[in-house]
Amino acid sequence: MEQSITDAFSALPETGFPGRLSGEIMRFAQHDQFFHLAAAKNRRSNCLREHFNGRTPRKIFIGQNLDGFDFKLPGCEVVQLQASFFKDTGEAVRAERRALLEDSIVIVTNNDVSRADGGPLYGDFFNRCPSTVFATWDWDNHHWLDNSVYTAAHSDIYAPAHHENLYLLTRYNWATVGPVYCATIQWPRPFLAGHVTTMVNAERLDEPLGMHVAYTRFVFRNRVASTLNQHFPKIGFRTHSYHDRTLEDRLLEWCAYKVHWIIPVLNDVPIRIFDALITGGIPIVPASMQHLPPVNCISREHILFYTPDDIVNPAGIVARAVEMFNRGGVDKLVERHRYALEHHHASSRLRSILASVAEQYGTVLPLGQ
Repeated sequence: MEQSITDAFSALPETGFPGRLSGEIMRFAQHDQFFHLAAAKNRRSNCLREHFNGRTPRKIFIGQNLDGFDFKLPGCEVVQLQASFFKDTGEAVRAERRALLEDSIVIVTNNDVSRADGGPLYGDFFNRCPSTVFATWDWDNHHWLDNSVYTAAHSDIYAPAHHENLYLLTRYNWATVGPVYCATIQWPRPFLAGHVTTMVNAERLDEPLGMHVAYTRFVFRNRVASTLNQHFPKIGFRTHSYHDRTLEDRLLEWCAYKVHWIIPVLNDVPIRIFDALITGGIPIVPASMQHLPPVNCISREHILFYTPDDIVNPAGIVARAVEMFNRGGVDKLVERHRYALEHHHASSRLRSILASVAEQYGTVLPLGQ
């Protein structure tokens, strides 16, 4: 006999754990030191508002983890930071770099801040650049909390990419915005717009593509991928070397498939949903994300949602996705591309972050499309 829902729930390990976890977080977040942290950050914010109010920043600096999409802002100089910018330990070099950042906005990701790879060195820049706005886009606040809390504390604008842990993170930074969801970062907008013909004319396979990077801690995700791999060999795992390939090579791989199977690490909104749409494909996404923003805004003509049954027997939903692609033809392919380019390219996300900087600190920026 099949288990009832109540029986299945009762069989879960430590059913009281979520309550204990929530209680511990609430208890932890009441500590008086959070008020002192907020007061210190408010003093810094007041100085930044006084410095920038009604003025245009001298430059905008972009962290090395945001180098793939070639962000441009007409009328404002955008500078890409080198990978080691925050990590050099020589004081003369660091003093020179602090001067370079003066009177500017710096936008980095949590990987640029990374406590495991030079975070305290980044924190030193933050503390010793009082006329620089540091905005951080945290892509991993759903699972890398020890880094996220450091990142939030050492940001003038903190933009988490996921819904998880927002209460705790706002205790470290009252200027928390968003979530600012992940977006397509591996191709510049002009490159994508210039390759629509490639997308339209590509010969596409009916089998789904779903190659992911494996992480040992996400056992459920790995099991989903290995189960699907028994049916479709192009769903599975690849190495980080993917990003060493050329823009064209990566684009051609995505354009060689009609359907893309998406397996997030938790219930986060992963970049590859938008990579699939922006290259004209149909993403197949967990049904648990169906009603969550921004997935709930994607036209149901362009996306399908899989259930636990589909993981075990995926042929049916893949056939539906292929039929959806074929039925929509070129018109819907281009519609998917344009929708993702307009709403889910990283350029629009950075404009959103910069708009928050402008509201918080009075900076004047040319943020029109």
